[in-house]
Amino acid sequence: MVFDGFFIYHIILELNSQLEKSRLEKIYQTSEFSFVFVFYHRGQRLLMNLDLSSHNFGVHLTHKKTESSENSQFLSILKKNLEGSILQNIIQHETDRVIIFNFAIHDFLDGQVNKQLIFEAMGKHSNLLLVQDGLIVDTFKKMFFAEGRQLLPQATFEFFPTTKKSFHSIDYSKVFSYKDLVDQYMGLSPFLARYLVDHPVQLLEIKLNPTRNLKDGKDYIFDIFEDDSLKKHFSTISEMMDEKEEKHSHTLSPHEIFIDKQLKKYQVKKEQFLELLEQAKIKLEYKAKGDLVYQSQLPLDQKQSSIEVYGTQLLLDPTKTLNENAQYFFKGYQKAKRTIENIKTQNNQNEELISLFNEFKTYLDLSSGDNIKDFEADLLPFGYKTKQKMPKKKQEKKPNIFILTDDNLHYYIGKNSLQNEYITHHVANKEDYWFHVKDFPGSHVVVDTKVLNEAIIRKASMLAAHFSSLKYSSSIAVDYTQIKHIKKIPGKPGYQVNYKNHQTIYIDIDETKIANYLKNV
Repeated sequence: MVFDGFFIYHIILELNSQLEKSRLEKIYQTSEFSFVFVFYHRGQRLLMNLDLSSHNFGVHLTHKKTESSENSQFLSILKKNLEGSILQNIIQHETDRVIIFNFAIHDFLDGQVNKQLIFEAMGKHSNLLLVQDGLIVDTFKKMFFAEGRQLLPQATFEFFPTTKKSFHSIDYSKVFSYKDLVDQYMGLSPFLARYLVDHPVQLLEIKLNPTRNLKDGKDYIFDIFEDDSLKKHFSTISEMMDEKEEKHSHTLSPHEIFIDKQLKKYQVKKEQFLELLEQAKIKLEYKAKGDLVYQSQLPLDQKQSSIEVYGTQLLLDPTKTLNENAQYFFKGYQKAKRTIENIKTQNNQNEELISLFNEFKTYLDLSSGDNIKDFEADLLPFGYKTKQKMPKKKQEKKPNIFILTDDNLHYYIGKNSLQNEYITHHVANKEDYWFHVKDFPGSHVVVDTKVLNEAIIRKASMLAAHFSSLKYSSSIAVDYTQIKHIKKIPGKPGYQVNYKNHQTIYIDIDETKIANYLKNV
């Protein structure tokens, strides 16, 4: 999820519509970094979840009642200062990733007292501060610096200093790359900025449509994803965030922790590659600059700080001759070309790893106690359990394959890369038929038959759809072909195949039939 300034702009609108002028009845802490605020408004109680964790920070309304499991001095101060107060409104600091909850409470001596709860949604630097009359009452994270912004009780509260502008009015005439948008406008994430470079619109013209890309699990407040992506839409932002929160709330297994850590690492690399690519592309203009120097017809041994050619002003290094400047531009151009090719190669390899680890997430969902060891074998080459020795070839056991038998036919189902490779290249005959969901992670399903009929096709396709990342979708595309038309892609991480001479069927999963298929396995 990309919880940027534009996301915050819309979640504030949603929160205000439900919580403005409501009474804060109770605050409790559900984990080290997560708080729940219980509001009473118009005869109903509404719960707001606020999370400060680096991987899942954000705020939204929730229907999930979670028991208090933590206690802290900071929680005690929040309860003492805010419980019983009225939430006047919620605002955003300019267009930054800062949410301000304005509370008012009646004091018998001082009358109405105004207090602010300020949520700085800054990833690993996220913080929650209680402020009164411009002074910090308390803060979740306390930090002292020799100078500048202090995060301590009784210190003067200051917002993060910035020279960036509001994103409410973007001047695209001064934007040449997504980085220009990120550098010039407050609250724009690289994720949103890349979209805006290709679709230059004013943000407030964009229609709210909370959307999840089911392929990579990313969420955003409008449909920012490619048209061919499989998506899920939500009626509210909170509904989308609550579903995501529910998935994060269970205790993560070591496999999930490892996969999430690797995916995060590869996503960071992807951002770095894209930024380097943008920088290198700018230097492709050096060739035209070098050409202009020679086209100026000026003496090449003279030195100048700038020249004008065909109405174009060109800045030069005054310590170099015109010829040396031209050669500098040409060398920069050649280096940029090599850099771009190198970055593209590395980025493609990184994309393959992102795709592979998204497959691993699917395979983990399919794994159970019987075949978790096979799944772990997929992770070992990437550093999982590095202290555990890889088993020797002669000691390896056959993978624990899931086999369904019906009408004298065997349906072999692989639940991870190891099993998929085994049933496809070791169990199956070249005339047998192979089924797999189109373009998404899932099980290889092999049927030991040379002849297909509609019943076999529909059954095998439904199994392939069920044991895939699309199991909760409808009209799922499943490709099928004979084993002899399948080849492993050399040099790719994990187990990936190419296939040809295939046909495609679109299938809906009938859960009753699936249950009947699997009950005797």
